[in-house]
Amino acid sequence: MLKIEPNNPNKTVCDLNYLTRLMGGKIHLIKKMMRSFLVQVKEELSSLNNAIIKKDYSTIRNLTHTMKSNISIMGISIALPILQEMEDLVTETSSSNSYRNEKLATLNLKLNEICKKAFVEMENYNFS
Repeated sequence: MLKIEPNNPNKTVCDLNYLTRLMGGKIHLIKKMMRSFLVQVKEELSSLNNAIIKKDYSTIRNLTHTMKSNISIMGISIALPILQEMEDLVTETSSSNSYRNEKLATLNLKLNEICKKAFVEMENYNFS
């Protein structure tokens, strides 16, 4: 079962060490990846929100699966278990639909909180 730590407004959610190594420390490439992430993940998150409302399990599975890559590159490790649990929920058939839908909605709210914090961190990132 997923454990979500308490909301700590002072703790960052992004760890850009992997991205920095991947881009060889080149700031222009890091900035480009961050801009791309912001556009793509905001779109994916919006689509995921709509899929949750529509209870479109196929779209939820596809989006949560693909979002894990982008989230990993940006070092947003706290979101990975949430995405994995969402993906697992829509692929398993032993839970009732009402439980699944309630759990998906709860996980999605937490995912949105984490992503919004990550967006702010990236938009305000200091490359000093």
